[in-house]
Amino acid sequence: MEIFIRRLFLSFLLCVICFSCSEEEGVQEVSEKATLSFSPILNDLLRNQQNKQEATELPACSDDTPSYVEIILLRGEEEVVGTSGDPFAIDLVSDENYTEYSPELELEPGTYTLDHFAVYNSEGGLIWLAPKGGAIGDLLQNTLPLDINLRSGVKKYVDVTVVCFDDRIVNEYGYLFFDLIPTEIFEFCFFANYCNEAGRHYTAAYSVDIWLGTDDSGTPLYTDVENAKSAEGEDPWADPLCFDLPNLQDYDDEEPYLYYEVTLKGWPDVYGEVSEIIIDGTLSRANIQANFDGDDNVEYEHLFFGCGDDDEPLDSDQDGIPNSEDNCPNVPNPDQADEDENGVGDACESGSDDDGDGIPNDIDECPDTDPGVEVDEVGCESIRVPGRDVVVLNDINIFDNTALEDPDNVRFVQNLVNYTTTGVRNGGDVVWIDRGRNARCYSNGECTETGWATTESVIEDEGFTVESIFSTVGSLTSIPSDVKIVMLVMPTSQYTVDEINTLKQFAADGGRIIFVGEYDSFYANIEVENQFLANMGAVLFNSGGRVDCDYTILPSASNRDHPIMAGIEDLTIACASVIEPGDGDFALFYDTTNTLVLGGVAKIDTAPITELKQAARSKIRAKTTRISNQSSSTGY
Repeated sequence: MEIFIRRLFLSFLLCVICFSCSEEEGVQEVSEKATLSFSPILNDLLRNQQNKQEATELPACSDDTPSYVEIILLRGEEEVVGTSGDPFAIDLVSDENYTEYSPELELEPGTYTLDHFAVYNSEGGLIWLAPKGGAIGDLLQNTLPLDINLRSGVKKYVDVTVVCFDDRIVNEYGYLFFDLIPTEIFEFCFFANYCNEAGRHYTAAYSVDIWLGTDDSGTPLYTDVENAKSAEGEDPWADPLCFDLPNLQDYDDEEPYLYYEVTLKGWPDVYGEVSEIIIDGTLSRANIQANFDGDDNVEYEHLFFGCGDDDEPLDSDQDGIPNSEDNCPNVPNPDQADEDENGVGDACESGSDDDGDGIPNDIDECPDTDPGVEVDEVGCESIRVPGRDVVVLNDINIFDNTALEDPDNVRFVQNLVNYTTTGVRNGGDVVWIDRGRNARCYSNGECTETGWATTESVIEDEGFTVESIFSTVGSLTSIPSDVKIVMLVMPTSQYTVDEINTLKQFAADGGRIIFVGEYDSFYANIEVENQFLANMGAVLFNSGGRVDCDYTILPSASNRDHPIMAGIEDLTIACASVIEPGDGDFALFYDTTNTLVLGGVAKIDTAPITELKQAARSKIRAKTTRISNQSSSTGY
C-alpha cells in the first residue's frame, strides 16, 4: 500500500582532462587540437522526498566497479561525438577513475556542450548518470548540459557530477495500547435425567449449545458440548456439565441475554437409543446467580427428559400434551391429528406444509410465513431476493496480480461475478469498475487496469466485458441495462441522493454492488464508505484498523458458508480493515485468528431516500468483535 522510500544519492565528480601532443623527428609540438579524458570523484547528496519520481529514473546504487563511460558531445546543435541513438563509449583505465586515450576526442579548439554522460560496469549495466537539471539538478553543481571551452595545447579539467539512487523502505511501526474491560465470569452447570415410558429414571447423556442472545441466531459461545459419563461398574454415572458465562453489565438483572439448548443423546449401554428431545431456555444474571448457594459453591440446573421435574410431565412444545404421550413432542399439535395412523402426528409428518411455502413442517423453522414470500432452505424469508445486499471487501490487494496467483482468489472472483438472479439484470454481461472519485489506489497504481490485470482477465474469461469508469460527484445517475455488476473502489467523495437511489434501483433489479474499501490510515476516507452504506440502509460498517498485513493466506477455518466462498480453501489478502456486521448481515471470511470479520455481505434497504444521512458510528479499536458463523444463501 503506502511505501515510504528513503533516498540516498551517491554522486561523483568527473574530471575532464584536456591535453594534446604530436611527435616529429623526436620533438614534441603543440597541436591545434585538444584531447579529452574523464575521471570520477565521489560526492554525497542530501535526500529530498519531493524528488521521488525523478530519483526512480536514476540507476540503482551498487558496489560495481566502473568500466567505461558513454557520452554525447555537441558543438552548437551538431552532434560531434556520439549521437542520441548511439552514444560514444570510452574505456576507463583499469582500476583507475579516468578514461583511456581516445583519438575521437581530439577536437578543434572551441566551445562544446556535454549533453549526455553515463558510467557503466563491465557487464554493460548503468551505475552512475549525470542528471539534467530538475529538482535533483538544482541541488548539484556541474550538471548537464555542461559547456566546455577548449583551447589548443591546454589541459582542461571539467567536473561532471554523476548520481545513483539508493531506494530504501522506511521501517513502519504501529503503536499498540490496551484498554482494560473488566468482565466477571459466572460458572453455570447443567445436570440431566432421562425417564423412559415406564417412568424409570436414568442419568442422561446430553449435549449443550449456548448462544449470546435470546435465540439460536445469536453468537455461539459453546457448540455441541457433551457431558462426561461412564457405564462401567455397577451404576452408570455422569458429572455435571459446567460453563463459564460472561456477566455482561449492559443488561439488567432480570433481562435474558443467553440462550441454551440441551439435547438428549442415546446411551446404548444404559438406556439405548432415544428420540431427540431438546430443552431450551434463556438465562439472565438473576437466573445464574440463583444457583449460587452462598458458600462459594454452585448448584447445577437440574433438567428432566421425559420424566419432568417435581412430578410435572415434560411438555417441550407446550401444547398441553406431555412428551411421553405426544406424537409430535417438539411441534405443537394439541389435537394429536394422525391421518395415516403411523404414530407420527400430522404437524411434524415429513411432507406436511401448513404455511404452503414448500418446506415441510418437520424442518420449517418459520412455520407461519406469509403467502407468496420467497423462503430459504429452512422455510424462513430469504435474502436471495434481488437488491437486498452489497458485498463489502476492505482490502484492494485481494484483487491484485500477486493475490491472483492463488487459485482460490481466482475462484473468489469467479464466484463474485457468476450468480443468478430473478431480476432484469440477470442477463447483463458487463462489469463496471469505478476507479474515479479520486481513488487513492488508482493514483498510486495499486488498483489500476495494470495492477488488476489478472482479475480483469478472469472476469472476461467468464464471458463478461470489463469497463473502467471514473465517476465524479453527481455523475453516477444512469447505469446501462447490460451492466450486471458495479465495483466501487476506494471513493473519496460522498454519493449524492440521486446516485444512492440509482444504485438502490440497480440492486433491486438484481445487480450486484461490490464496495472495495481499505484500512483507515491508507484510505483516509472511510467515513465515505460508512456514509454510503448507511444511506443504502445497511448496518454493516468499516471500523478501521488493519490486520493480516503483507500477503497473508487465510486458512479454510476463516471461511464462512456462502455462495461467494464456494470451493475456496484459502484466500490471499494484504492488510485488511475490520468489518462490524449487524443484524441481517453475513460474514464471508474472518482473519487468521478467526475472530475478526474482514469480508461480508450487508443487507440493504432498496427504498429511495430523499436526503443524505451521516453515519453515526465510531471506530472500534480496543475490542474483538465476533458474530455467529451463519450459513446463508444470500447473494442470490
